[in-house]
Amino acid sequence: MEKSIFIEPSTGRTYELDSSPYYTIEGVFNHLNFWINMDPSRDIDQMNMEFEEDVSGEWEYVMIQKKKKSDNEEAEEEHSEEASDEGEGEEEILDMPPPWSPKLFIDKDKFKESCPNGEKTIFFKKCKVDFFAECTQPDGITKRVTLFEDYKRLITNEIRCYYTNRKDNLLVRRRFPYEFKLVEHYASSDKSYHWKKLVQVDGHYRKLYYYHHRNKDGLIYR
Repeated sequence: MEKSIFIEPSTGRTYELDSSPYYTIEGVFNHLNFWINMDPSRDIDQMNMEFEEDVSGEWEYVMIQKKKKSDNEEAEEEHSEEASDEGEGEEEILDMPPPWSPKLFIDKDKFKESCPNGEKTIFFKKCKVDFFAECTQPDGITKRVTLFEDYKRLITNEIRCYYTNRKDNLLVRRRFPYEFKLVEHYASSDKSYHWKKLVQVDGHYRKLYYYHHRNKDGLIYR
């Protein structure tokens, strides 16, 4: 069995491994750059680990690094910088590659169907629907449906509001103006008294329905 050779990037030390647990190397990085193996199907013992000075195309670097210059080149560069304008800044040599994921695309028609400026209203036959962008209204409302009795939308039968992200876990609130009636539906929670449904008629009665896990008393209706 051939021995695998591993070169530590930081120190340059060479190690011989009798049995390497790795089949291939997809990328190598250090404190300066990141290199990608362009042919990960090769075995480790067939790879050229001189990735920093690779010219064969086996490794592809991610960031362009400024090469080390000799003393003469540095002196000439300093002289040219002094002669140039003081207002011109040095350009940073850093070229990040394009993302591997596909470019994001938003359809204009789909975007217009959302809530411009956070609100949108659509009229239907005997109905009006108001849409609100999420987390923009103080009460957490996201949609309000108003049902009318007539086609001119003058007599209101019901106002149905939908909520999200509320502390009391209120989901739907239904108002019947001419009946003075209010119906509220709540999501199950351990911190909201386990309310399930509230039915209230002004001046007549108020009914509370609880979830079955409210307390050890087993109260489900009041």
